[in-house]
Amino acid sequence: MASGEQFLSGEQLSKELNISRTAVWKRIAALRREGYPIEASTNKGYRILSNQAHYGKSGILSCLSTSFLGRELKYFNTIDSTNTMLKTLAGQGAPEGTAIVADAQEKGRGRLGRSWMSSPGLGIWLSILLKPDLHPAMLQSLTLAAAVAVCRAIEPFTAKTPGIKWPNDILIDGKKVCGILTEMSAEADRVLWVVIGIGVNVHHSPEDFPEELNGSAASLAMFGKDNQELDRCKIAAGIMNAMEELYRDFVKNGPDAMLAEWKQRSVTLGRKVSLKQGDKTLIARVLDIGSDGRLVIETEDGTVTEILSGEITLRPV
Repeated sequence: MASGEQFLSGEQLSKELNISRTAVWKRIAALRREGYPIEASTNKGYRILSNQAHYGKSGILSCLSTSFLGRELKYFNTIDSTNTMLKTLAGQGAPEGTAIVADAQEKGRGRLGRSWMSSPGLGIWLSILLKPDLHPAMLQSLTLAAAVAVCRAIEPFTAKTPGIKWPNDILIDGKKVCGILTEMSAEADRVLWVVIGIGVNVHHSPEDFPEELNGSAASLAMFGKDNQELDRCKIAAGIMNAMEELYRDFVKNGPDAMLAEWKQRSVTLGRKVSLKQGDKTLIARVLDIGSDGRLVIETEDGTVTEILSGEITLRPV
């Protein structure tokens, strides 16, 4: 379609696309619902008002190289929560690989019931559905795989290398740019489905974050490379492209290869941390991570133990 000062008439589009004028109108309406800035003139036709790539379903699909992940993609300008909707669809039998992307969430969620700020135009709010033949105890490892996928996808766009803080935060220069929320339905010995929600701060400036997050949250734009456009379509698709590759290898060969990359990208291993579990906080050194995603720690009294959940804070080196 034309942009700038040039219009294309509905008749011309009808001939070029070999569809009816009514079909042209319907497709234009669908693009507008995705947020494309399309101007319509009764006498002139249609034109796009911006040459920049627009964040939406068509743009994301054009960047996908997957065979199944994201191929069933639902995009919303505004949604309650991508995870909440995808869990509903999973319960209704949605196929593996179904993904939901939104430009904004009204009730975005993070770990431990926290809200996640998901304002329009600023980030990537993405949920994907997987149905792995795994024991529920291995769920944590899928969260680790998602963290690796995000790092692979955002690294080409950042001047500083992203790192992973266990279990599900992506940090750049010590500040959080991405969080991951994994939820599942399972029986005693098998997973029925897993929904992995991923929120990436892309275009935020410091003043976009609430005061309580000053100094701890950041966005890709704050660490962007010179002259490198932060294309949310490419980044969202890049996450799904990387996740499918990691997931296929994980299911076929086990978690070893993924864990090796996770360890390379970890900013947690070898560090002294504060670990909060409920009302209890202890100081420990992180020694390793197991194949099921459990963190191996050594407490100050020399006790070595494994933990599956908790909130850690990296202590100064």
